[in-house]
Amino acid sequence: FENQAEGIQLPIRIVGHLVNPGTITVSITPQADVQYGTDFTTEPDGSSGSVTLNVSERSASAVLSVFPSVEAGFNTDKLINFKLEGVSGGLFLATESVDFELTIQDESLNVDVLAFTSFEEPAAGDVNNYSAPDSTFLPNNPGENSVDYVSAGGEMGFDTSYLPGEEGGEDTSLIFGVTNVTNEPDEYNIGAFFNGSQAYVTSDADGLAEIVFDEVEIPSKFNSLKVRLSVYFVDASWEEDDEFDIFWRTEDGDETLMSFRSNGELMTDSPDGTGNVLVDDWFTFNMEVTNMKKGRLVIQVGTNSGSEYAFIDDIVIGGVE
Repeated sequence: FENQAEGIQLPIRIVGHLVNPGTITVSITPQADVQYGTDFTTEPDGSSGSVTLNVSERSASAVLSVFPSVEAGFNTDKLINFKLEGVSGGLFLATESVDFELTIQDESLNVDVLAFTSFEEPAAGDVNNYSAPDSTFLPNNPGENSVDYVSAGGEMGFDTSYLPGEEGGEDTSLIFGVTNVTNEPDEYNIGAFFNGSQAYVTSDADGLAEIVFDEVEIPSKFNSLKVRLSVYFVDASWEEDDEFDIFWRTEDGDETLMSFRSNGELMTDSPDGTGNVLVDDWFTFNMEVTNMKKGRLVIQVGTNSGSEYAFIDDIVIGGVE
């Protein structure tokens, strides 16, 4: 685990005892987003991409130690590949090479969770539908996906509405709100939600809608505030003026945490549509809030034609001391 500051011991056993001292060479290949010196270190030093373990005479083992770096905030697990490449001295390698993988699991032990939701508590519709009135106010409708939720003390509550002047008009066939449907025939098939059996789905709003979550108090002991959420953008007809924005809203106004825009066809992770394409998979984003006043997470969705399906899941707001 990430918080194992004493290190992870990887013993290498030797059959028999050495008559002469020898060495063992182990190569280190982290996954693409994991860096030696930033995410982990080793002993002996492996900054060159490999380590050399000295095995003394009459010894029957050698130990490679891995030291994970504890990071402030929510992080993903880290995968590192180790390969036993060669030996020298009094050692003989029975096979050409031996490799094994080490996964350092993120425990986020340094984050205190202040609020969360994976949309498991609100009611999903008996049908995967939401009938929107011609109004800024969007109420829950019997038997349809929930667009509003009052917290019962567990998951965050939220309220969905249109911004004044940006109403989408009456629409009885929106796929919007809390859903438990992963496969909508002829529309999408996402396989599974990121966390649990429900998520919040958005589609062709024909206006600018926003999901406003419950206000969160920020205790003074925290030095930073983190937000993590996962999104899934379906490969659809995303247009350049489609909007998907995440804000932290306080009495001072809205702080933009992330803005997603299309490149004219697919959604990207940048506000100008030139970033990495986000399509047909779950993507998790970790965001830093700079205005650490009590506030609300706000997600705005502005789409005006086509199907433009997006799913939101596994939202966590946490403080770091």
